[in-house]
Amino acid sequence: MTTRMGPVCRWPVAPLRWAALLSLLVSVGVFFAGAGEARAAPACGVLSTGAAPQATAAVRSACGLIGTPYSWGGGHGAQPGPTYGLCDASNGAPDDCHVRGLDCSGMVRYAYDLAVGEDVVNGTTRTQWPSSRAVARSYRADGTAPLLPGDLVFFGATAPTIHHVAMYLGQGWIVEAPYSGGYVQVAALASHGDYYGAIRLYGPGNSTPTPPQPPSGGGTYWVDTFAAASVYASPNSTTATGTLKQGTNYVYCKAWGREVSNGTAYNHWWLKTDPDIGPAGQWVSAYNLSHWGNDTAKDNDGTTIPDCPGGGTPPATGTHWVDTFATAAVYASPNSTTATGTLKQGTNYVYCKAWGREVSNGTAYNHWWLKTDPDSGPAGQWVSAYNLSHWGNDTAKDNDGTTIPDC
Repeated sequence: MTTRMGPVCRWPVAPLRWAALLSLLVSVGVFFAGAGEARAAPACGVLSTGAAPQATAAVRSACGLIGTPYSWGGGHGAQPGPTYGLCDASNGAPDDCHVRGLDCSGMVRYAYDLAVGEDVVNGTTRTQWPSSRAVARSYRADGTAPLLPGDLVFFGATAPTIHHVAMYLGQGWIVEAPYSGGYVQVAALASHGDYYGAIRLYGPGNSTPTPPQPPSGGGTYWVDTFAAASVYASPNSTTATGTLKQGTNYVYCKAWGREVSNGTAYNHWWLKTDPDIGPAGQWVSAYNLSHWGNDTAKDNDGTTIPDCPGGGTPPATGTHWVDTFATAAVYASPNSTTATGTLKQGTNYVYCKAWGREVSNGTAYNHWWLKTDPDSGPAGQWVSAYNLSHWGNDTAKDNDGTTIPDC
């Protein structure tokens, strides 16, 4: 759907009758690009080369819809095509429930359905933009050079505020369903001042790079990150390779790795993504997700992000939370005497237990060792249950009193 984009442009030509002027605006489609001179719109069609056959067919289908009335909410029935819209004065559409037509997202949906015989881009502008069917994606900063006919171009200041979509024709022109009271028409891309980006549904058709396909073959998952985050070459790397910007980003799959934490917040899941800065196929910590908690990796819809093939996963035994009364050394095995790192004092998780060498002081002792991921040192190390705050000799229970299972 789209909100009302503003009034029809008017020429300062007094002798023209209003009826003739409105007819001319609809048939010729004159739009202003910034402060430049008005440009007469070309006939609707494929205006440049390089697009995939499905995309050029979609352009021709969209051009066949020229003159179709705009209707807020129109085109969002069970099947693509014109429908009666919604009466919604707050979006500049007070009478659209009596108008059979298409809104902006309904128009591009119907055009592609006519072209390929499949409902490939259902939904509203904000669900079409993150479509997992996109084979290429570009942004305002890339300019118009990457655009090909059939690309869907979106408008809004940010991804969450996208409010309009149109189909690119080439040479800076689009076909769009503009606003309530209007009709499907040709316009200049530059006539909208808030172009955000574009997606390509079929291609690539030219030399524009296509983003790497998801390693899992399962598509992309959209997540919100609360701040710009460093990315790494692997889930256990400590050398940053680039940056994923704050906002709505896509990821492919998840793998278990080193902990990222701050206070009581932590996460071991890492998400494979293509960052804004740096090479594709890098890893960002799920700690940076806006909506979810510790050791959780879900997309914005609440769907658990799938595991990457061959990616690390947490031990099958799960986690048990324990309090340690002091910072403790960890070891590579329950019988090792060479420390490999440190587990800090506080509430920590462990996976399972194994019998090993005794740790004692006076009458206090313990032979149980707990597998954990320490604060310093490699993952999967062992800490003595002697360091637990709540329990006694040769006991290994979590904070709830549950006996920690054997490894």
